[in-house]
Formats: sequence, C-alpha cells, structure tokens
Amino acid sequence: MDKIAELKERDISKIIFPTIGHFAPLLEEKRSLILSTARRTFKYGSTDRHKLDVYYPAEPAAGGKTPILFFVYGGGYATGSRTLPAPADLAYANVGAYFSRKGFITIIPDYRLSPEVTYPAPTEDVRDAIVWITENSHSLVHQNIIDIDLDSLFIMGHSAGALNVATMVLLSLLPENVESKVKGIIMISCPYTCDMETVGPTFDPEVATQFFGSLDKAKENTPLSLLQGIPKDKISIFDRVLLAESERDPEPFLRTGELFQDALSTLMDKKVPKIIAAGHNHISITFALMSGQGERWAEEVVDWMKAAV
Repeated sequence: MDKIAELKERDISKIIFPTIGHFAPLLEEKRSLILSTARRTFKYGSTDRHKLDVYYPAEPAAGGKTPILFFVYGGGYATGSRTLPAPADLAYANVGAYFSRKGFITIIPDYRLSPEVTYPAPTEDVRDAIVWITENSHSLVHQNIIDIDLDSLFIMGHSAGALNVATMVLLSLLPENVESKVKGIIMISCPYTCDMETVGPTFDPEVATQFFGSLDKAKENTPLSLLQGIPKDKISIFDRVLLAESERDPEPFLRTGELFQDALSTLMDKKVPKIIAAGHNHISITFALMSGQGERWAEEVVDWMKAAV
C-alpha cells in the first residue's frame, strides 16, 4: 500500500493505470489461488451483457446455510465488465474469490452501458439479475454447496455499481418477495449526486448528459435527491445499509458521501455506519482483494454481514 500512498493525485483518470500497475503483479502471484475458486456463468437476460458469474465457497457454511452476496462493479456507466483484459484480467475474479473464501456465494453480473442504453436500464438489469437468481436457485447449487440461504441476500456495489444499488433501492425496483430477503446493502464510494455546483464533478458531464438526458435530470435522479422523496413506509430497508469509502477517494466523492450519510442518518433518526478504507484510492479498494494488501476494509464488511445473518 506504500505505492498507493505515493500517488498524490485523486483524480480517477490519473490514478487508474498506476494503481492497476501496482496490484496486477500482486494478483498474478495469486493467480492459481484466485482461479481455483469454482465459478459458473449464467445468462439472466437476452443480450451478451445479461450474464453473471457465480463464485462458490470451497466448503458449506459451518452449521448453517450458505448466504449470498451480489457485487456490482463500477465504470461510470460507460465502461466496465465482470471480466477485464490483461493486465487487469484477474478483476473481478479476485472479488469473487475473496468473498467466496469468506463463506458467501458471490455473484457478479454484467449490465448494459451507455450509450447503448440510458437511465434507468443498467439499474433494471441489476434488479433482473437478482430476481433471476432467486427464481433459479439451482444455479447456486454446486458440488458440496447445496444448502443455500435464499433469505440471506447481500447486495454490494462500488462507484457506479453502488449508484445502481442505491437507485434500485430508492425506486423500490425489487419485488417485495425479493426485497424481504435482503439482509444488507453495502454502498462503496458511490457518486450520490451529480450536483456538480455543490460537490464538484462525480461524473463525466458528457456521459451524465447522454445517460440521464441532461445534467438537471442527472441531479434529480441520483440518490441524494431521490432520498428526499422516499415514502416513510419504504425506509425500513435502510436499517440494513452500510456505507464505505476509500480514504483517498476524489474530494467530490467524499463530499457527496458525507451529504448522503447525514441525510440518511436524519431520515433514520440514527447514525448510519460507514467504513473508511485506510490508504485506499478509488481504484485500489477492489483491486486489493486477494493481493494480501489493504484487505482490512473487506474484513470489516464480512464481519458486518455475518453479524446480520
């Protein structure tokens, strides 16, 4: 993590390649371990972007059923894939391997991107992937993983992936019979608003305009604004929210994270918990998993999830 600390910049475009360059060799050393995790791919919709990977623990949960974790990656709605080209080809297999080794069936879906689709299609894709899993539970059975806890579902997103998760919850897109199975929601380094005048740039303005229709619509349809209009009978799911962010996230992300935490805490009349990933930047937080460096934040998330089961 010393190399990450040496990166003084916080701008994502300036730290992405140096960060990947640091972690790629570390993950390469663990390639055989990461790829030894059992993985199967399924199609949950009609296009090639409607696929998901399921990573299975090596052993069933001790003394109980095996819980489920969805992980939704980011990419600003314009980029991203559940499998990336070299030298980043072990992302996001490292995420799947890490959490499956902690006892969670881990699912990583692809979703459609801009400019092929606009708001809220990617969020609907994530919703559809989750619903598909609950309706096709046979896909979660593999080798000795046979006792699945469909009532212990966790949903985690990073960056634009967290924006997908937050939007899905705030718009109540999950069917009630699925939402009731959700034990926890983890939102990592989410761009909770596109109000660039207030917090600074959390999105590429051109992408935001194309995706949402305008910058005003982007502001209206991101979580900080959506939270203001949520009905009181829809807030119970926020009892199950954990926020997280990288210590060295871009300043606009940190500001919008603080605003969202304050607003959600006020709504819930209690302090919503947040984990700070010490030493991490916006990219390193996920690339660190299975590297042997900077995994403490994920250990805290695992502890929080296991306490909720």
